[in-house]
Amino acid sequence: DPRLQSCPRPGRCGCLCFILIVLSLSTILLLRYLHILMIFWSFLAGVVTLYCTLEPESLLPNILFNIKHRPKQSEVQELFPQGHSCAVCGKVKCKRHRPTLQLENYQPWLDLKVPSKVDASFSEVFELVLENFVYPWYRDITEDESSVDELRLTLRFFASVLVRRIQKVDIPSIITRKLLKAAMKHIEIISKARQKVKNSEYLQQAALEEYGPDLHVALRSRRDELCYLRKLTELLFPFILPPKATDSRPLTLLLREILSGSVLLPSMDFLADPDNVNRLLLIFIDNSPPEEATEPTSTLVPFLQKFAEPRNKNPSVLAILKMT
Repeated sequence: DPRLQSCPRPGRCGCLCFILIVLSLSTILLLRYLHILMIFWSFLAGVVTLYCTLEPESLLPNILFNIKHRPKQSEVQELFPQGHSCAVCGKVKCKRHRPTLQLENYQPWLDLKVPSKVDASFSEVFELVLENFVYPWYRDITEDESSVDELRLTLRFFASVLVRRIQKVDIPSIITRKLLKAAMKHIEIISKARQKVKNSEYLQQAALEEYGPDLHVALRSRRDELCYLRKLTELLFPFILPPKATDSRPLTLLLREILSGSVLLPSMDFLADPDNVNRLLLIFIDNSPPEEATEPTSTLVPFLQKFAEPRNKNPSVLAILKMT
């Protein structure tokens, strides 16, 4: 009920209304015992006055100080904490060392090197994204590359944060604790759906119906999947974008559409393809030794350095170029 959602304490309000109704009826029916009922009325008035005085969310003015519970901050430091942090111990609130600005908060690609072939693959993917989804309409507006250069830096920041976080992920524990459980549940659902239908053409629809309320919202339709990825991307922006980058609404909208519709959605389609899933399973299960490398090992290069180089030949003083 939306009326209950607007009330911060629906249970307390209902209890108070019930007591008021009982006391009012008792006063009307037992008017001769009014001097006795005044004791209960006085007690109720004192409770209401004390509650309104100490309750911080009351509509009445609070004459005392507010006692608010402040949740204890997690001791686990994020990879890129907001604000300033100590360069010695790495804590955000340090009483011993002088707070200094960590360069990794604004340049997560520092000391991040990958093989040149991997870097070229990342650069090729991002270049295709820009060529297919940015340049077709951007070149009709202007030939200035300042905004695209800023977008390149933002994509480099996002990719660097993603690589650093992936390096912290315990992949075996994810496979054993989450992936295997989800796979076994899916196999069970498919087996139950196969018993209900005789024609394999209706197996997919029967499996979706078998999930019932446990069906993920992104599986309802293509539109719901895209909306889910957009919302997920917006929730990730404080962790994957440069500080204060979310203050620019046009930039966040552009990045949301690029990441959700051009990066995440095709990636989900690739992972959901049965042929690709079977190929990945064969790679993991195969015990044969890998083929010997015929080419020399590629050298380590700074991550996406060439991709983020400014393309604007005539840089303007008004260009919003950060983290260069």
